[in-house]
Amino acid sequence: GPRTPYGTPSGSFPLFYVERYPWIPPLGMSYILGADGLAAPLVFLTPLLTTLSIVFSWNKDARPRQFFALLLLMEFSITGVFISMDFFLFFVFWEIVLIPMFFLIGIWGGPNRQYASIKFLIYTHVGSVIMLLSIFALFWNGSAGLNRVVYGTDARTFDMTVFLIGARTGGTFLGILPLATQIPIFIAFFFGFGVKLPMVPFHTWLPDAHVEAPTAGSVILAGLLLKMGGYGVFRIGLGMLPDAARSMWWVLALFGTVSMVYASFLCLAQVDLKRLVAYSSVGHMGFVLLGASSLTPFGIAGGIYQLFTHGLITAVLFMLAGTIKHVTGTRDIPALSGLGRQMPRYSAVLIIAFLASVGLPGLASFWSEFFVFAGWFNGLATGPWRALILVPLLSLAITAAYYIWTLQKIILGEPKPGLGHLHDLNEHEQVSYTVLVGLIVFAGLFPLPFFGMILDYARSLGVP
Repeated sequence: GPRTPYGTPSGSFPLFYVERYPWIPPLGMSYILGADGLAAPLVFLTPLLTTLSIVFSWNKDARPRQFFALLLLMEFSITGVFISMDFFLFFVFWEIVLIPMFFLIGIWGGPNRQYASIKFLIYTHVGSVIMLLSIFALFWNGSAGLNRVVYGTDARTFDMTVFLIGARTGGTFLGILPLATQIPIFIAFFFGFGVKLPMVPFHTWLPDAHVEAPTAGSVILAGLLLKMGGYGVFRIGLGMLPDAARSMWWVLALFGTVSMVYASFLCLAQVDLKRLVAYSSVGHMGFVLLGASSLTPFGIAGGIYQLFTHGLITAVLFMLAGTIKHVTGTRDIPALSGLGRQMPRYSAVLIIAFLASVGLPGLASFWSEFFVFAGWFNGLATGPWRALILVPLLSLAITAAYYIWTLQKIILGEPKPGLGHLHDLNEHEQVSYTVLVGLIVFAGLFPLPFFGMILDYARSLGVP
């Protein structure tokens, strides 16, 4: 039959735009890039959010050249994470991401920026090291045998495609990587990605990093860096260790549910708008884990689509927090009031972004949340266990509550004296908001351009 550029049967593992060059052959390292239905939406999101962050920060006066250079270095490395098909290359890109983010927070951040940037670096780096250990575990344990099965060469390799294709061979795969080997590797990877996602209880670096980061840094951090964790769960956890995923699905479901509910309650207590958005990100990433835990095509596709839609929505939310700090000098929700009259455009964007984050039908997030719940209900939980879906559903109600409470505080009521004359959005901000709000509405009314390829990818995983 027809072959992909991999030399694998074309039905088995669709991957596009593949580049493959030997790099350090004695160590089994190659330069391999490729994109599929999981990577493509994220590769679309990366330059989009980077460009809009740059437009949004156009009037930056503190060291603008270094600032924008770091943003572009970040874009480069995040794109690399999403398209690397070699473990070593993947890890190199994964580590490069930390450096510009560390400096963006540490130089251009708020008053507490040193603490936040160091904490960010230590947390994510510990996660990375444990991920590296599990990469080595795969390299020493299964890579040579799988390489023989897939490509006919009996040599250890860092080639991800060996594992992605090998994982679809069923019994052969289990013979080479038995469940007892897969599970500890899966848990180690899950920890590394869980810190990045972040999931409760490894989430505490996130609110600090966000509150201190400059607006563009926050947009990239929430819109793209968190997606690296979700990408890893799908690409490696589900794509390369399917048997471990099938026996450990309840761990993903548990952590996802705890993240959703806990973050929602934390949001209820926040007074700082940016901190509220940061905690809401933790909850939304819980959706991703919940979708992955369903192990059904719909649930997995919903989780991946949630990565994409959350990237669009959270970018708007952090830009809104940045604008309000810039205009009024505060992000304190109780201190703001009656902005609907003074900043009508700002208020319109705020309403749309909040409703999108709640998952209102017709806006982007609805589809991802809907498919996560639909897939989970059809997934591995049977009988009375299905009732547990009510727990994450509860978090949706709380999410709606804290967003509506915030809207009521900020937009309605009488304008507070002492905020001075408030000017509405400037041109640069309007460009960024218009593009993102347009995409949120488009992805809500016409999800198929993105959701179609994601669903194809989820079906190709060969889950039940």
